[in-house]
Amino acid sequence: MAKITGDTKYQPGDKSVYINFDAIKDLPEEFEVVVTEVLFDPKNLAESFSNVGSNNNPAWQPKVELMYKIAEACGISGGDESETQPMVEEVDINPMLCKPMDAPPTYRRMTVGRSVSKRSSRLMEDGSLLWSSLCTAEYNVWERCNELWSKEESYTDGYKKPSQYPPKYDNQYKRRAHFDSEMKFAHAKAETKAYVKSIRELAGMPTGYATEDLASGKFVFARIRRSKMVLKMETAARISAISRGQAPQPAPALFAPEEPIYDDLPVTEPEPEPKKADTHIVALFEEYLPNIADLGLAEEAQKTLDWLKTQEDPKAKPKFYAKALDNLKRIEDAIPEAFRIQHNLYQEAN
Repeated sequence: MAKITGDTKYQPGDKSVYINFDAIKDLPEEFEVVVTEVLFDPKNLAESFSNVGSNNNPAWQPKVELMYKIAEACGISGGDESETQPMVEEVDINPMLCKPMDAPPTYRRMTVGRSVSKRSSRLMEDGSLLWSSLCTAEYNVWERCNELWSKEESYTDGYKKPSQYPPKYDNQYKRRAHFDSEMKFAHAKAETKAYVKSIRELAGMPTGYATEDLASGKFVFARIRRSKMVLKMETAARISAISRGQAPQPAPALFAPEEPIYDDLPVTEPEPEPKKADTHIVALFEEYLPNIADLGLAEEAQKTLDWLKTQEDPKAKPKFYAKALDNLKRIEDAIPEAFRIQHNLYQEAN
């Protein structure tokens, strides 16, 4: 049975819980489960949710910041690539030209926004990777700008009376600049909307919640990940193989062509391999280096690694080798003991 981290005492039928506990009990020991509560304030839902319904009948939808927390709690990852297309429409550009509503329309075919399609993935209770459907979202800059322009006109009665704040879109040049400014971020905003759609799909959440559904002030999710014990064992095995001069070999093709046999080639003795550096300590630095958070320590570790790679026998220079061991110890002291790779380099040096 897989290890489960976090509280698992929840009442059956709890609408805030999105976990299949029966499935995760049968998860292989190669994986472990992290149960996480994503919290929000039920007395101030507008802080974390948008009302996509009406004031009398609200339908609450999590905002982007809350959806990112949900993605982290579920272990959802967005795909590296997105499909992007421009939104091209024929529109009446009179609002941008600040012409009155009764003026003859001025139609123009132009790019008004961006459409982005994106997939995300999540590791499921059976250990398999589940991909979302291709989620598409659009961000129509023209409609967004028109909304802001018309609001400003209504506040100022068509710019005939002063308002609390100075007008921002009271001529065609300001409006054109505003439209161009919004277009710069159209792709990013459409991609965010598409990613949020994929999160909602993989997390199994509805598109909207009633107020009473959110009374608990939390959502509960499970994230499946490779067991720390298995990862540690794999890392130790990889380091051990490197220390013995063994590189991981790719699996042979099932139907690879047979190698030709040449019986008439002269027999030659293999050339002796050049003496290599202490691959064990080099492998340790290479394994630890990407995970060092302290920038100063990381820079020192990189310099040490560069020096080790230039030495046929770093132990022949005991002063510098001792400094390399000292840097290695500083790295390992900053790492939890469970994540340290077992070796006997310090004992050998003594």
